[in-house]
Amino acid sequence: MFVWTESTWMECGVSRSDGVLAALSGGADSVALLLGLCALRTEGKIARLCAAHLHHGIRAQEADADEAFSKALCESLQVPFRSERVDVLALAASQGISVELAARNARYAFLEQVRTEQRLQVIALGHHRDDQAETLLLHLLRGSGTDGLAAMRIRTGNLIRPLLRTGKDEILAFLSERGQPYRTDSTNLIPDATRNRIRLSVLPTMEEINPAVKRTLAETAARVGEDAAYLGLLADRALHACGSDRTKLLALDRPIRLRVLKRLLPYEDFTRADLLRLDELLHGQTGDTATLKNGVIAWLDANTLRFDGEKPEPYRVSLPEEGTVRLPNGTLRMEYVEAAFVPCGANEAYVDADRLTGTLTARSPEKGDRFTPFGMKGSRLLSDCYTDRKVGRFFRNGPVVCDEKGVVFVAGLTIDERLRVTAQTKRIYHFVFEEE
Repeated sequence: MFVWTESTWMECGVSRSDGVLAALSGGADSVALLLGLCALRTEGKIARLCAAHLHHGIRAQEADADEAFSKALCESLQVPFRSERVDVLALAASQGISVELAARNARYAFLEQVRTEQRLQVIALGHHRDDQAETLLLHLLRGSGTDGLAAMRIRTGNLIRPLLRTGKDEILAFLSERGQPYRTDSTNLIPDATRNRIRLSVLPTMEEINPAVKRTLAETAARVGEDAAYLGLLADRALHACGSDRTKLLALDRPIRLRVLKRLLPYEDFTRADLLRLDELLHGQTGDTATLKNGVIAWLDANTLRFDGEKPEPYRVSLPEEGTVRLPNGTLRMEYVEAAFVPCGANEAYVDADRLTGTLTARSPEKGDRFTPFGMKGSRLLSDCYTDRKVGRFFRNGPVVCDEKGVVFVAGLTIDERLRVTAQTKRIYHFVFEEE
């Protein structure tokens, strides 16, 4: 008899042709997991089975014994075994993170490396129902939303947790019936880390009120997970329909909108504050910005939500005498016309063609650009002109049209005074920039 049900294994989504990597610490949970997977291998429900053990370099002789035990167990079960040693204390110090987090990161990186090298499809983890209850409480204490309160899933990407609906007492009974020894990590009995305090103090107190509290919390996480998955599906559909369109995003109900914003972020380690800043930004005006985690800046470009990683790269394009040229952020059309129709829009300009010198180019704004804006005397920095017009720094993308003497026309602003059309102008040149 396995320590998980047939329906739970089906939820893992593993086919008969798949290979499985078992994360083996030597503890009761991972040993029970390995035995269950061996039974599946015998029945032909998985194609291959390997095991991997990471020595964290923390518990000295005790950790050495865990590694030796795991290796011997795999040899007795005829399961290919791989182990590796890392200095988790050094990793934690160098990265400025907790030892617990450093160990977790190292473990998952090692397991993924072995899975890839061995060409296996999934990694099986020994998380069980009691772990699920602890995780729910941990996330609740941190202030998580529904995604966090759903805690762990039976399958996440290429990670599976066949024991997630199995209690620790059931695992121990399973091993006892088979006379199967296992290792005990002494650090799990020390109330230092938050999870250990929940396991050793909080849950026993809660069990005085509800003896089945672990099962209850795990079932709660499962129900929340179903709701979170459905909301995620709605958010995926909304993302496809709305993209980064501000008007469409604002039309969404806030719970769905926040989930869509989460999907639009250019990084994964977001905070709740990031989502709230983005949501507030959507209610702002063109040019408004919001500073997010890691220095990422979001801004409103007309009716589009953008992030600083989307700024166009610097460019410089030679222009034909007449015709249309595609630029990174739009198209620029040049033509000779009979008359100037003024006033015109900021992205349109008429200049005295006979005052143009040499070949024309269109480029992105550059530091130190100077010109004499139409109707003014003396040159000014282009950056100052942008500031005067309250043009946000993420909208200063030009194009800047230049001839051999300097700036001719800045799309979105104005032309240089030297090129203004007067009563003496004989030929008129026309620019039209259409932004994308």
